[in-house]
Amino acid sequence: MAAHEESRGQVERQMRELAGSLAAFRHHPCLLFVSSTIQAQDVVTLRKALGEQQVEHLDAIVASPGGEVGAAYLVARELRRRFARLTVYVPLQAKSAATLLSLAADELVLGPLGELGPLDQQYDEKQKADFPLSTSRLAPFKALEQLQRVAADTYDELVTRILEKSGMRPFEACSKAAELTSSLYGPLYAQVDPTRVAECARGLELGMAYALRLLRRYRPDLEEKAGRKIVHALVHAYPSHGFILDLEELRDLGLPARAPEEEEGPIVDALALALVEYGTHSDLIALAMPRNSAAARARRRRAPMHRPDVEGLGTPRTRTGESSAN
Repeated sequence: MAAHEESRGQVERQMRELAGSLAAFRHHPCLLFVSSTIQAQDVVTLRKALGEQQVEHLDAIVASPGGEVGAAYLVARELRRRFARLTVYVPLQAKSAATLLSLAADELVLGPLGELGPLDQQYDEKQKADFPLSTSRLAPFKALEQLQRVAADTYDELVTRILEKSGMRPFEACSKAAELTSSLYGPLYAQVDPTRVAECARGLELGMAYALRLLRRYRPDLEEKAGRKIVHALVHAYPSHGFILDLEELRDLGLPARAPEEEEGPIVDALALALVEYGTHSDLIALAMPRNSAAARARRRRAPMHRPDVEGLGTPRTRTGESSAN
């Protein structure tokens, strides 16, 4: 256990150093935002990490499988209230609620292993077993779409076969096909819970509403041009919650993103490998300052034992026994 914690500490120091390298290259403060599950307490930790920082441009390294969309919205709002420009780097994964956070960025940079994900909100569905099952709120609608498609195909096939085999007139054939289709699929439609469908619809609308607000406030050019189309696709267009939205997919979607520049590439690649080793059960929210900035010099005077190249606040929190969030 001690060896494991020592190894995790080494990886954490490596990520801080890499964030410091990016800050030194870009001449901007660089935020490490690594969250196993984005939640409201991350906003408090973020505020502590940022301190009094409120400069022109912030770079943020975002890594998270997701979490609460409301909390992700608050994190994005906190960053944009403080910084006139925001660049988000995604070395590995920024899925679901982390994708929502990324929409607030003026510039989005995906590494070779970087990926965003759909915004179909997850929820815990009660099961007969002792534990809930995390399920996409889009699932009931996809099930209804599939059922509707199969029922329609069955009806069309029955009409054709009845006309060919029985000699009935078209109206009679259609009525008979409708009766047979209803007997086949009516019991399935009867199992649809309208309350559950309504709850899922509200959950999806919540993600869309937050996404559209972030685009309208912080990317008005994009929101006016294709915002609603992009957000609708992020919520409805993909077959699974874990679908990989890589650089090529984001460009096809109309969401501007770029690959790391030549000098950024090694840093982003090293961050991706460090995040794989770090795992998904600990958080690290910390700020690295450019080496020669006045803020970095002042902070070094207050805390001389800190490393000279990376300054950070924030303590990793280890969460045990939590399921993967949105």
